[in-house]
Amino acid sequence: MIMALNKKESGVIDEMSIVDVFTNLIFDADSRLDETGFLVVEALGQIESSLFEATRCDISEFLRAMGVDEMITTVGQVKRSLDQQQGVIASNRSASRYLLHR
Repeated sequence: MIMALNKKESGVIDEMSIVDVFTNLIFDADSRLDETGFLVVEALGQIESSLFEATRCDISEFLRAMGVDEMITTVGQVKRSLDQQQGVIASNRSASRYLLHR
């Protein structure tokens, strides 16, 4: 099963997309991830160091054990991490354009 996730036109991954990735991992740890899914899993590994190189089954078990409040908090942390990464990419592109036009 391929998880098709939508990014907003700005390229930012929204909270519902993060929840969709988590939900699919909880119910089907072997589901195929698209680029967005990989970014979400990578961000989760950065937030929760025990998941940095974890298998999908381990990630699935971790997510399944979460309570609702903990899941909401984790989605917010992943969102902030992805937004920060997007900001770094945008500033690097902007700096590259500046250097090219000098």
